Amino acid sequence: MTFDDTHYKSLQQPCIVLSTTNSQESAIKIAQHLLNNHLAACVSLLPEMKSVYLWKGNVTEDKEILLLIKSTIGNQQALFDAIKEIHPYEIPELIRLDPNQVEDNYLQWLVNSVR
Repeated sequence: MTFDDTHYKSLQQPCIVLSTTNSQESAIKIAQHLLNNHLAACVSLLPEMKSVYLWKGNVTEDKEILLLIKSTIGNQQALFDAIKEIHPYEIPELIRLDPNQVEDNYLQWLVNSVR
């Protein structure tokens, strides 16, 4: 394997990005935008939950929707930028998780979906 092959394969490594938003409508808008632009292969929306967090020195509670965004490391920056453009929060949650094991057929589908 050459350096270029290694670099290309590293860009195809799967990742999961976590993000939250304040409504189902916002979550669907973000998901559709990412899918339409091939920045994600799938976005799972977890139902309304309560988040308790520090914001500007105060403990705050809000209802939120959690997005589990399946993509590749090569798409991370474009995905982060796209979310920031349309997200209603001043500072959206954008956390990348790197799974170390992904079933081969699922991985191939994921990589083909974000091309």
